[in-house]
Amino acid sequence: MTDSETSPPRPLEIHGTLQLESAAVEARLRKIEEKLEERNGKGALTWILDVLKTLLPSIVLAILGFALKDTVDQALREREIQLAAVKEMETLVPDLQKTDLVRADAQAKAAQLAAFGRYSVPFFVNILEVGNQNAGVGAEDGLRMVARSEPQVVCSALQIVIKNRTGLFRWQTHLSALEILGQASCTKACRDVASFRDTMSSVNNYQKWVPSPPMQTEYDKVAKQASDTFEQLNRVAPGDCK
Repeated sequence: MTDSETSPPRPLEIHGTLQLESAAVEARLRKIEEKLEERNGKGALTWILDVLKTLLPSIVLAILGFALKDTVDQALREREIQLAAVKEMETLVPDLQKTDLVRADAQAKAAQLAAFGRYSVPFFVNILEVGNQNAGVGAEDGLRMVARSEPQVVCSALQIVIKNRTGLFRWQTHLSALEILGQASCTKACRDVASFRDTMSSVNNYQKWVPSPPMQTEYDKVAKQASDTFEQLNRVAPGDCK
């Protein structure tokens, strides 16, 4: 009898285990999911960026178009209102330029004109320049009325008056402008008032600023008003007068 016939079969020995821990399986699955999500996320982000690059110029143009349209529409409406106001004011202005105008009528017409607000300011400044004494009183009242609701418009217009040195305005217009600048608390005009006061210096020098040379007494009125207006504005806002 041979050895193969007599020897019993040997058992197969297995070292280790085939069992997988659940935690390890979950970790591997999680890594796979993260990689897939990362790829999908990058793809979606790239797609969104491509779409935005394509649409961005159109979006910007649309926004600019709306903004410009609103600006243009507003400017057109403002222009229409201004033209309508001027057309209505044209019936009032000639009355303020009459040579036989009495003070009561001048003040009444000025009150009607002042109802047009900022649009009436250039008319009032012109009446100060070309109207008679009563018309000038009415124009001053009108400017004060407008200054109560729209002071900046009045202040800016009168600053132009006192800054002029080329004979565009009479000394009477300078006098009225200085007075109203103080009454309307036009503090931003303080430095211009100070410059006016300091540089007019003498009647001979001031005569170069106005179309008709003033007398000494008239010069003194303007010089005193310039000083008084400066003091008024300096009390209201000292910082603006430095």
